[in-house]
Amino acid sequence: MRLPKMLAVVLVMSLSLFAAESPFSGTWKLNLAKSKTTPPVPKSDVAVVDADDNGLKLNEDVITDKGEALKISYEAKFDGKEYPVTGDPSSDSVSYRLINAHTLKGQTKKAGKVVTDATIVVSKDGKSTTVNYTDHSQEKPLKGIGVYDKQ
Repeated sequence: MRLPKMLAVVLVMSLSLFAAESPFSGTWKLNLAKSKTTPPVPKSDVAVVDADDNGLKLNEDVITDKGEALKISYEAKFDGKEYPVTGDPSSDSVSYRLINAHTLKGQTKKAGKVVTDATIVVSKDGKSTTVNYTDHSQEKPLKGIGVYDKQ
């Protein structure tokens, strides 16, 4: 499913889980009205992220377009190395690089093949995160945007 991999990348990258001072930390909810996601579109997506300057921890609850509940989680450092993802049928690893205090670049893979590339940007006011991503799971790569509101 492209939904879980896109969401995992988007949420993971936009929702870091370590230091309270990190703009990536918090509970983030996908705003479907503001997003331009590639199909299949989830019914809901909420990620809890805890981040610091070195990495993040993500726990995400997704309800797929078919009503299936997914619990996706991982811990990753901002070192570009791959870290295991659990609960996502479309990806098994994630990697991140910290670009600046409000921007991450991330990638998910399944069986060594790139599934999603994403750039995650937390707004200056810290109230929203925008994930610009490319879904590589289809014949032609598809671009999408996920907007998450801080809860």
